[in-house]
Amino acid sequence: MFGKMKEMLEAQKKMGTIKKALEKITMENQRHNGDVKVVMTGTQKLVSIEISEALLKPEKKELLQRVLRDCINETADKVQRSAAQQLKGEMGDLNIPGL
Repeated sequence: MFGKMKEMLEAQKKMGTIKKALEKITMENQRHNGDVKVVMTGTQKLVSIEISEALLKPEKKELLQRVLRDCINETADKVQRSAAQQLKGEMGDLNIPGL
């Protein structure tokens, strides 16, 4: 029983360390030939969004919305995959089911 508690405390400590590391990582993604650029942290917080002047015209509104949505979603997916790999690498030695 105490062995499991020790493992859980160790896992909790590692999770805190991983979260701090992920907060420092940034991922960048571009869509529509670089007209939209999104930067996000490893914890999926948006750092910046850049939009070219070409997409800021009223007639480009729907295109901008679609490209921006896709760019944010793609970046979030990349961040999730990267975080999962890091988490698996760090937590794999703890023998926790599902990781």
